Amino acid sequence: MKVDSKIFKGIEYVQLSELPQAQREILALTINPELFIKLLVDGKIIGGCLQYKHYNQWYQEHFQPKFNPVREASVVPEMEIKANLALNKL
Repeated sequence: MKVDSKIFKGIEYVQLSELPQAQREILALTINPELFIKLLVDGKIIGGCLQYKHYNQWYQEHFQPKFNPVREASVVPEMEIKANLALNKL
């Protein structure tokens, strides 16, 4: 599940420590460490943050389930045969 962003002084971000564990583990192995930023919030430095645009791009590339349609063997060949027959009649 993709997490919602936080906004601080116009910076839309997510914090690594607040992501689900599976995402933290994969993200730590797959993202460029130079993309992590630190923010000074209420006098505290908060590290391990990513701009939301980087998180969103990473999520789509590495974590979001890919659509993989399954072809039914009994239906597809019949459809292909009918399509080929129709083309041959032209």
